[in-house]
Amino acid sequence: MRPAFLRRVLPACVLAALQGCALGPDFHGAKASLPEHYAQAPSTQVSQDSNPGADAIDPARWWASLHDPVLDGLLARALAGNPSLEIALTRLQEARTFEMALVGYALPRIDAASGGGRGTGSDLSRGRVPASLGSGDHNLASGSRITQINGVDVVWDLDIFGRFRREIEAARYDAQAAAAARDAVQIAVTADLVRAYVDLRGLQMQLAVLRQNLRAAQALQEIVQARFDRGMTNELDLTLARRQYATVQAAVAPLAAQVDAAAYAIATLLGAYPEDLHEELLTPGTIPEVPERVSPGQPLELLRRRPDIRVAEWELAAATARIGVATANLFPQLSIGAGVGAQAQNLGYTPASRQRIWTAGYGAILPLLDFGTLDSLVNLAELQMREQLLNYKRTVQAAVQDVDTAMANFRAQQQRLASLGEAVLAAQRATELASQRYDRGLSDFLNVIDAQRQEYDLEGQYAVAQTSLAEDFVALYRSLGGGWEQFAGPPELRTPDPAIVAMFRRILVRSPVQ
Repeated sequence: MRPAFLRRVLPACVLAALQGCALGPDFHGAKASLPEHYAQAPSTQVSQDSNPGADAIDPARWWASLHDPVLDGLLARALAGNPSLEIALTRLQEARTFEMALVGYALPRIDAASGGGRGTGSDLSRGRVPASLGSGDHNLASGSRITQINGVDVVWDLDIFGRFRREIEAARYDAQAAAAARDAVQIAVTADLVRAYVDLRGLQMQLAVLRQNLRAAQALQEIVQARFDRGMTNELDLTLARRQYATVQAAVAPLAAQVDAAAYAIATLLGAYPEDLHEELLTPGTIPEVPERVSPGQPLELLRRRPDIRVAEWELAAATARIGVATANLFPQLSIGAGVGAQAQNLGYTPASRQRIWTAGYGAILPLLDFGTLDSLVNLAELQMREQLLNYKRTVQAAVQDVDTAMANFRAQQQRLASLGEAVLAAQRATELASQRYDRGLSDFLNVIDAQRQEYDLEGQYAVAQTSLAEDFVALYRSLGGGWEQFAGPPELRTPDPAIVAMFRRILVRSPVQ
């Protein structure tokens, strides 16, 4: 009894122990070397800390530091209706659903089968049912033909070497990568909308400045026309004034078209048509005021905050798990199966008879000679893992570069805007002085025209610089990776039903195509 008991129990114990063995390397997280500080951080960090009363900018809601209620409302609508976000969420749900589907491959499968036939051949039903039923004893008590077989077939592919577990693990990492990719889309939508809004306000401000200059040029033309009519000036001065007015007027229509295009871009980001928001967006406004002091933090924070880095890390994890899948294919594939049912001689054959059948057994497949194909696939999986590792390191380096570049551009625009502000004040004073000298007959009208042209040009540059500063602010916080934290997470997936239940449910309840 004891040897027989051991022969029965020992294989089961060995199989149970092997069930916990999964071939291939385990993923323990990616590592990347990072600098302690950003190249542009020291002076900005000191200026930030030197003013304790300055408002700290929350990277998760950096756009709130612009203090623009209209922008906040547009952003809320964009996050609720942007098509790119819906696509990214759908891809995340696809990855999670695929992970759930893979779990079923590692579990036993139970199928009901039935087959029957009549003809001059014998055992016509055996090719119409699974092998576990077709292999049943066909020696009926009274009869020579099997015309009908019914039964249940059970098959379980044992995951001894972890092939299924590694596939499920890789699918789980793919789902994590899809979640991070969805976060990256939210950052892109947020930054694109804020930038589009800044561009709209900047163009509206440029248009307002241009129309103000147009009115000034028209007033100057009328003054020169009156002086010409009284014989107080010559035709050249009048022609120059008309040229100045026409030059400014020619720039109005193209700039107005750019304002319309910026409004249309915002509507598209909201998932709407331009016609739906045309009146709302074309109400003039000013460029949001950008905070003077910003602090990028530490490069180490990028590993947690930037979704593209997390995407690269999860893709590396999935590639690592697939090495185990490829390695497991080198080892035996074992399965156990069973069948129970009945076979009969009927369908017009006499005498009609029926017999219960059953079968149980195992199957094993071991690759012997494949001329190195499976081993090459393992090498391929290892190279793909190395590619993902290098991609992860490259992504981290690019992230640090993005922050350094954005910070340098932001500081440069701050200095440019300050200098342009002084230049605009000087240009306005120069125009005033030139006009006074011309009225007194102390200078030529060309001085007035030149001073006015310089003033128009600098005022336009100042509006453009304000827009560029706000754009660089957006680029900086986009490079820091904030803005995805407001996402509450994907909705729960519906628990899948067994096939027999799902068959009737999908017949009775049809899912509409949205």
